[in-house]
Amino acid sequence: MKKNIVVLGGGFGGLQAALILSKKLKALPIRHDYEVVLIDRCTYHVFTPLLYEIATTSKNTADYLELKSLVTYSLSELLKKRGVRFIKDEVMHIDLAQGAVHLKKVKVQFNYLVLALGSETNYFNIPGLKENSFSFKTFDEAIAIRDAIWSHTKKSRKDLRVVVGGGGSTGVELAGEIKKWTYNLQDKGQGNREVQVTIIEGMPAILPGFDARVIKKVSRRLRWLGVKIINNEIIEKIAGEKMILASGRAIPFDVLVWAGGVRAVSLTEKLPLKREGRGRVEIIGALECLPESPDLKIYGRMYAIGDIACIYNPKTKQPVPQVARAAITQGKVVAKNIIEEIKKENRLVKSVKQYVYIPKTYPYIIPVGGKFAVAKFGPFVISGFLGWVLKGFVELNYFISIMPIWRAFRIWLKGFWVFIQNDRLG
Repeated sequence: MKKNIVVLGGGFGGLQAALILSKKLKALPIRHDYEVVLIDRCTYHVFTPLLYEIATTSKNTADYLELKSLVTYSLSELLKKRGVRFIKDEVMHIDLAQGAVHLKKVKVQFNYLVLALGSETNYFNIPGLKENSFSFKTFDEAIAIRDAIWSHTKKSRKDLRVVVGGGGSTGVELAGEIKKWTYNLQDKGQGNREVQVTIIEGMPAILPGFDARVIKKVSRRLRWLGVKIINNEIIEKIAGEKMILASGRAIPFDVLVWAGGVRAVSLTEKLPLKREGRGRVEIIGALECLPESPDLKIYGRMYAIGDIACIYNPKTKQPVPQVARAAITQGKVVAKNIIEEIKKENRLVKSVKQYVYIPKTYPYIIPVGGKFAVAKFGPFVISGFLGWVLKGFVELNYFISIMPIWRAFRIWLKGFWVFIQNDRLG
């Protein structure tokens, strides 16, 4: 019977881990004794950095299926001919002592387990927030936001008030694109209507933790677009169509999008592993999970990567930011460590080389409405059209890393053509 290397989650980190594991396993003489298994409750991998485009693409520009093809990619197709078995199912329970993942339909044994289950929206127990807001983590949620804005502009003669809770990169990207998309919206025969877009951020400035130069450029761009920014305000509750802030201020809205935080998936609460305050599994440099107690016995080896994992930067003593680049790098580190353990187990090497995840500041690009983005590469900050062009090449580079080059170019070019039409609604 083959030994299973099970990866739970087909996001950035999980997909990368599965692909690297399969590639490196093929080079080993005992490759037929092991199988890489990727499990996800969805049939597709989502390129989340483009969800803001999905939420702001007019219905007459692209329909649901066309948009879905641009940012979601079938896991079965991505893994086809890669030597990875894909199982579409939902994880119900993980038996660490027996080395088994219990799914809704079947049970899968594991010798090596990689937790890459991602995160879920954190509403911080704010009354009324979950019931009256749109979350923004999946393709369908992005479509729901688009439909809500579209419906209001087509059916109502009133101004549209959009409030985005959370001034991190996700909230900033969405707010800027909504404002650009609906800029100078006109209702023929009914006069002009205004689309008011407001960001609510609890910290002194948007993009907390980002370079001060980036914050300044992004803030200036948002204000130029007409996005209102309210800093240093905490949301106390949602009452009907009003957001009540801790200061007592009331912010009315027609569409409320919550992009103010995430937490580890609830499954981690049931695992006897060491966790930090927000429920994320604490891991060490080699990305192995830490047991809740020293005497806990875990069958095989267990790792965690991406949003579900918490690793501290040795210099700052702060958790590593939850970004795609970190998850991708962690996926590669985990894959290499598992391969080293397999070599040791089969006496292919005398000593094991351990790969350690070293936190670092990754380059990043923040699109801020239309063909404008702010990019930071090392000490350099680039903004404007050039930043937007760089964003496109970064996206293409990622597509090439997970799919055939011809398909990557086809999806990228099609997306480029569709999304450049997003500046105006209708």
